[in-house]
Amino acid sequence: MMAGVRYPLLIVLIALIALFASAATSASLGSAGTCSDAWLEPPGEDEPLGRVAIAWLAEVVQALEPALPRTRTAASLGLEPDDDLTEALRYLRERRVVPPTFDLESFDADVWEELLAGLLGSYGLPGVRVGPTRTPDDLRADLEAVLARLLAVIRPVALLAWEPDDEGRLAFVGVVWNWSPYPRLLVWRPPDGWSLHDGARELAGRIEFCGRVVRDYVSAPAPVAQALFMRHAEDAAMYLVGSEPETREWPFRVERGDEVSVFAFEHPEVVDVEMFSAVFAGEPVGVLELLRIVPQVRTNLAPVGLARMMQTPPRRER
Repeated sequence: MMAGVRYPLLIVLIALIALFASAATSASLGSAGTCSDAWLEPPGEDEPLGRVAIAWLAEVVQALEPALPRTRTAASLGLEPDDDLTEALRYLRERRVVPPTFDLESFDADVWEELLAGLLGSYGLPGVRVGPTRTPDDLRADLEAVLARLLAVIRPVALLAWEPDDEGRLAFVGVVWNWSPYPRLLVWRPPDGWSLHDGARELAGRIEFCGRVVRDYVSAPAPVAQALFMRHAEDAAMYLVGSEPETREWPFRVERGDEVSVFAFEHPEVVDVEMFSAVFAGEPVGVLELLRIVPQVRTNLAPVGLARMMQTPPRRER
């Protein structure tokens, strides 16, 4: 995570609604990490159990944490993406899910338990005891149990902004993804056929993460939120930190005034991606401003719910 950069999630909330963009491009939102009964790739015959564990662990993290930014570089870890295993291991090490000292050759039940404990700990959850780790089915059962616990604590909030001259026309679709080791804002291109005339609750329910439907939402016309954001324009900065597909070596600081083109997916940094993660640095909004925001937006969250949305779990560094 970038040193010296703060992540006040209410500013993220305001900025996302405020910095609307015309829906000049469109693509299907897709499943946003939806998991299915066959979401873990079957291992090859006689494939070492440690290799299966690393590949599947990477799948779990990618499904649960779309566009998760790197916090280390492959070069600093001495890794080269020369095969599928190395790519999965690179992904996990760059995001501190697997420690640099991890040794694939020493993989056993104790190591597996430690890896799962590290993942759970990054969400502020205690570790779990694993049973015998002898087959891929054992690994799958452990991962499904861990994933169920993680899905019970994440707090995604859909953010839907409409054009000031057309309440039904979406400017963008986003999710505040704060109950995470890396609190951030996820932004998609507006999907074809989506309209706020269908209702914000309905649109939020079309977004899933590993089968969990997003239930909470915030929507507003751009001018209302833009005035709130502009109040902080002098001391706020927007950073692009992750994307899908992963095509950039970010973080990238967005020049002031370029935010609209970023949310329109017209800026060179995002023109070839389907989703990006962004964070904002600046002074957090005070309680009085929060109370003033509530009557001016449409949300199913009470003020206490908005405050709860800003909470983040303790992060366990590796």
